[in-house]
Amino acid sequence: MATAPLPRRALPALIALAALAGACAPTAPPPPTSDTAVVDYVLDGDTIEVAGPDGDRHRVRLLGINTPETPHDGEPGQCGGEAATEQLRALLPEGTPVQLISDPETDDEDRYGRLLRYVELEDGTDTGATLITAGYAYAWAPSSEPAPARTADYEAATATARDAGAGSWSACPDLDQSK
Repeated sequence: MATAPLPRRALPALIALAALAGACAPTAPPPPTSDTAVVDYVLDGDTIEVAGPDGDRHRVRLLGINTPETPHDGEPGQCGGEAATEQLRALLPEGTPVQLISDPETDDEDRYGRLLRYVELEDGTDTGATLITAGYAYAWAPSSEPAPARTADYEAATATARDAGAGSWSACPDLDQSK
């Protein structure tokens, strides 16, 4: 059975439909970026200050984790806050070279202007995962953005550390209820 050719006036409509279908097709997120930096200072259990290769300084919020607050602005600290800070200082002493890895699913910066990055040592050690496993941090994702790519792994590590009473979990059973 032979088909009749399409009328000429249908061609522009088909082209428009094809263009629209292409515009609606899901696109893959861009690949993560990775930048080298050197740790200048650990501010608290989930925030560091780094210097990039160009000498620019940046505040970096470790992506995908949270730790209890340390005392600041006249407010008392939370249970486990000082311990988390000390653990991060031990992992990232001043001068430590690190890789700052973005997550294309999340915002580049938080509401305070800090870069949101996974922070890895030169050997590939994920400092956020290390803090969680040791019991000084827990998986966390802001509700205003998509969950970071490592959320499922971080949540599993959080459950394991909590169940084992690792790190601050033994003294702070509500560790994951911190601000």
